[in-house]
Amino acid sequence: MNTFTLILLATAAVLSTGRPSDLPNWVGIYTIDDSCNQAECCCVSKQAVISKVRDTQLLITASVAGAPCREQLNGSTTISVTLPIPQDKGGYQITTNFLGTNNRFTLNSDSQYIANVNLQSPKCSGAAQRAVSNWIGTFNIDDSCDQNECCCLSGQTKITKISDTQLLVAANIVGKTCPSDLNGSVEVPLAIPQDQNGFQTTTNFLGTNNRFTLTYDNQYIANVNLQSPKCSGMGRRA
Repeated sequence: MNTFTLILLATAAVLSTGRPSDLPNWVGIYTIDDSCNQAECCCVSKQAVISKVRDTQLLITASVAGAPCREQLNGSTTISVTLPIPQDKGGYQITTNFLGTNNRFTLNSDSQYIANVNLQSPKCSGAAQRAVSNWIGTFNIDDSCDQNECCCLSGQTKITKISDTQLLVAANIVGKTCPSDLNGSVEVPLAIPQDQNGFQTTTNFLGTNNRFTLTYDNQYIANVNLQSPKCSGMGRRA
């Protein structure tokens, strides 16, 4: 085998290895900008969630706002619209009917932004940025957890990243059911959340099953105690 053939084989191996990371990824949660003119258009607003419902289709679930929405959607403020999985531009673009007009959606090369051009009404165009979860930080805990019946987080809770797969929750605790040997504080490792595109996790915490949900703006964590609802609470980023 000559040197030229070896170079060709090595190049092909590198290219084939790199392709999977270059594939378009439309699935996720996106924050919508305010460039769509709500006075004249029915606009996707605030957040949109794109999920894959089958091998050939995506589902867009979103809030909408704008004067024409009332008539166009019979007063509904949300939509659930299926679209074929994009095939144009290597899977990074699709032109389709959306909310009654012809639109072109383009995903950028690193799958972080979607540009929407309304080809019939340019004022109704917009853009979206992928929402990325950030659990790390200090959160002020509210007083909704019932301390008479529960062991509750209290004051401030600090979340740090201790490895590529784990977070550490350091918190003060208070309540009649808190074990005395904890001396009013805990440090609990949690797996980095994977549900809802990284914005949610369901796990055992302080002995009960809890669901933690981070809001898409990364400012609040809602904790629902699935066994004892009175022991649920909320944290706001400090």
